[in-house]
Amino acid sequence: MKISKNKIMITAIIVLCVAVAVLAAVLVIRKDKNKDNDDKFTPTIDSDSGEIGTGSNYSGGQQGIRIPGYPSITVDAGKDNVTMNLFNPEGNPCYFTFEIVLSDTGETIYKSDMVEPGKAITNVKLQHPLATGEHNAVIKISTASLTDGKTMNGANVETVLVAK
Repeated sequence: MKISKNKIMITAIIVLCVAVAVLAAVLVIRKDKNKDNDDKFTPTIDSDSGEIGTGSNYSGGQQGIRIPGYPSITVDAGKDNVTMNLFNPEGNPCYFTFEIVLSDTGETIYKSDMVEPGKAITNVKLQHPLATGEHNAVIKISTASLTDGKTMNGANVETVLVAK
């Protein structure tokens, strides 16, 4: 039986087209499976956060997001590595990100990564040391849902940084 060159060429083209179609289908299916994994929220947890300390008050009720109050925070004057207790109360449905802004200048002197509920940042590295005295500041608390990272209600907490 003699097969013409045209029939061999047509068969080869059909086989090649089928192979390309199968490869494209496999890639589309694999992409759809990975899409579920790509959409999952992965927080950037602050490496300085640890267990909650004591000494600050909560504002807010039992339901919703609990925001700690900071009437004043005492830090070491002239040092950029200071101790304070920036915490996310246990049971909150969100991560906290803390930003400390000096009220007089609007300068951000500290910003954290995300802090899990029940954890606190106690070692803070300021952008620069504070001079001895009282410095009015705002602690901006941003929140992100534990499940999908979407922004929730935050708060601006007024405080006084007392550098001694």
